[in-house]
Amino acid sequence: TERSVATAIVERIAAAEGIDPLDLEVPLYDVIDPDALEALTNASDDGDARADLELTFSYSGYIVTVGGRGNVEIY
Repeated sequence: TERSVATAIVERIAAAEGIDPLDLEVPLYDVIDPDALEALTNASDDGDARADLELTFSYSGYIVTVGGRGNVEIY
């Protein structure tokens, strides 16, 4: 099964911090609604306008950018 975008974000931040995802001080849902994030990033390849979407937010001291197809960048 594919990981959700929210799970990918949490796992990547935890890996960057060298901790278990459950040990992050602030849950992702305190920063952004994971269900809304999933809804916004489930763009299809058939001209879906969400494909060009880019959402950027701050989480646990990192800048997170998520693309309309669910690609995740952490800075």
